Amino acid sequence: MRKSQRIFMTGATGYIGFVITELAIAEGYEVHGLSRSESGDSKLLEAGAVPVRGDLTSLDVLRRESSEADIVLHLATVYHITNASAGYDAVWPIDKAAVEAIADGLEGSNKPLVVTGGTLFVSPDSDGGETTETSPEDPEPLNTRQQAESHALELAMRGIRVVAIRLAPWVFGRGGSGVKIFMDISKQAGEVTCVDGCKNRTTTVYVDDAARLYLLAAQNARSGEVFNASSATNVTFLEMWETMAKSLNVPLKHLSTEEAVAKLGPFLTKFISVENRATGAKARDVLGWEPTGLGILEEIQLTAS
Repeated sequence: MRKSQRIFMTGATGYIGFVITELAIAEGYEVHGLSRSESGDSKLLEAGAVPVRGDLTSLDVLRRESSEADIVLHLATVYHITNASAGYDAVWPIDKAAVEAIADGLEGSNKPLVVTGGTLFVSPDSDGGETTETSPEDPEPLNTRQQAESHALELAMRGIRVVAIRLAPWVFGRGGSGVKIFMDISKQAGEVTCVDGCKNRTTTVYVDDAARLYLLAAQNARSGEVFNASSATNVTFLEMWETMAKSLNVPLKHLSTEEAVAKLGPFLTKFISVENRATGAKARDVLGWEPTGLGILEEIQLTAS
């Protein structure tokens, strides 16, 4: 890697993006990160990155920064849990225009564009086994964001080395993300909600490990490749929720799916009740990715302490 290589990143001030920023700078990259606010600017400057003021609607900024970069890492989306009930289709035009603006800046360069998806797009294996990057899509997914990955991969036809990272539903570590959110909710509610026995297993990855995978993909992945960011697939929600309940000293509340939908809504109910076991073997074999972070049960205990 040339020490002067420049990364442009959307989502650089976010949970995963900021860890990528730190790791990339430590490896000698120059990082330019999209920032929507003065606080975001300050955060990036303190890390040694260059803030670029704008958001996903700043199409001219996206084109310019992408054209000047050696690598583009695209993590941002306007889809968040706060607008999840409206569905991804409601915000898809904004996300689509943003990635197309990035592609305008990269067209014909064969430079890497690493985009972000999720392992929840894939149907659970009918026999309870692990799924891969080529497993069938879920006909009733949690959301329709899979179209963003498919659309981005098609941009390879414009002379761009497009690679997709599918994040585990549970990216954790450094006391942030879903673990802290669910622990805060459970602490406030005075209970941890378990749906239909919580026997379903899920996919997890430590945030630093996920961040390293983005850099490895940018460095070495072939165009059109998809990689699961997954370090573990055997933990059950029952194990997670029991650890959480014990750590918070609150009871575990068992609900049926119908009761959970009435209490939590369909989106959150599906998120905590769907089986998801997406193997990260391809990333290990093809890119030499070696996850080293602690497990999610340890993270729950540390977050509570």
